[in-house]
Amino acid sequence: MANLKEIRTRIASVASTKKITSAMKMVSAAKFKKAQINVLRFRPFNDQINNILQSSIEFIGSLSGDYVNEKQQVKNIVLIVITSNNSMCGAFNSNIIKFSIEQYKSLSTSYPSARISFYTLGKKGYDALSRRGLNVIELNHKMLDKPNVENTKDIFNTLVKEFKNGSADKIFLIYNKFKSAASQQQVAELLLPINISKTTKTTNKIKPIIEPNPQVLVERILPYYLLNKIHSAILESVAAEHGARMTAMHQATENAVALHNQLLLEYNKARQASITVEILEIVSGASALSSK
Repeated sequence: MANLKEIRTRIASVASTKKITSAMKMVSAAKFKKAQINVLRFRPFNDQINNILQSSIEFIGSLSGDYVNEKQQVKNIVLIVITSNNSMCGAFNSNIIKFSIEQYKSLSTSYPSARISFYTLGKKGYDALSRRGLNVIELNHKMLDKPNVENTKDIFNTLVKEFKNGSADKIFLIYNKFKSAASQQQVAELLLPINISKTTKTTNKIKPIIEPNPQVLVERILPYYLLNKIHSAILESVAAEHGARMTAMHQATENAVALHNQLLLEYNKARQASITVEILEIVSGASALSSK
């Protein structure tokens, strides 16, 4: 059994850790609430853009244009991986990095002659994928701290430019989709070329009046659709990150409390044993003196 000094040192260390994890939990909870509000506010707008696009496709049959051109031979594939800049968020980063590697292997099998590159948004993803010797390009990590559409436009413009000039034949979004504070879903979505087919529903719909025509409307909506898809992925990932960190810090605090209580019990037992030994020594000494 450890001596009293060692146990006291461990108790002080655990108490200090408990204060840190509790404070981090409170900070993460505040950030999570703000990120969750941003996601819930953006989802209806994003869904409405998708619904308008889908409804318009019902009347024009199929999409056409620069954003939907499927290359006959896929030579370059880009995977946009969204992680976090900081750690202490449980398996948030490791899960999405593992999922990205799985997607990389799957695409390598499907397109053996294609060159696959990673565009990382988040320091953890960049560090992890770079260590594996993969082709990784770093995006602006700072935008994860305060996501806004203006910063997302920079990524959008870069990706669209590379797709149009042939530097990227397929572009995928890989991120953690927010489900709850303790749950995230790893998602891989095809960003470009856009592939939205006509639904097979046979419901009787009243054809709306669209001026000048549905084709023009779709062509104008497609850039907003892509921009919203990228921004939505960033918001979802940020909310999932803060939720994961809040949950991880909550569990760490509970573990620290349990360990602190266990150490206190161990300390009291050691202290009681020490007192008992001292009493026995005094009694033994007194008995020895009285027997003389």
